[in-house]
Amino acid sequence: MIVGIILIQAVTFAILSGIVASNKNRDPAGWSVIGLLFGLFGFIAAVALGEGEETQSSDGQNSQPSGEEEFDPDEYEKKCPACAEYIKLEARICRYCEHEFPEEKVEEQIAQAREDFREKKEVEKQEEEERASVKEDMVVLGIIVLVFGGIALLALLAGG
Repeated sequence: MIVGIILIQAVTFAILSGIVASNKNRDPAGWSVIGLLFGLFGFIAAVALGEGEETQSSDGQNSQPSGEEEFDPDEYEKKCPACAEYIKLEARICRYCEHEFPEEKVEEQIAQAREDFREKKEVEKQEEEERASVKEDMVVLGIIVLVFGGIALLALLAGG
């Protein structure tokens, strides 16, 4: 009976260690083995571990965390007021109807797009921090439940 309880806890810590490692861009299989062999200590090590390095995507490019992206005006467009066609944000002359935009207006549009980009990135960063906080809370709650559940089972076995 005790062997069964220890086995269940070992498997549980293996699964939790693998999940935590996967969320931190680490090898989930390796950390699952560590969680299986070392139980609570392996799980604590997986939680305490920092983020993994950048991973390579299938097309060979390095993936960048969202916080390192730079503002690129070429990715933004504006609508020409004369012909209603979309043109690049930095364009000073519409390529369809040759409508000219004042340079001040173009610079103002670029500045506004840059500010919108920064605000969006700040919101994304805050949301990511909130999600990380919730994950940490759930991990702590899981540890507490496992520890107290194990103690309760041991008490039942010792008393019975």
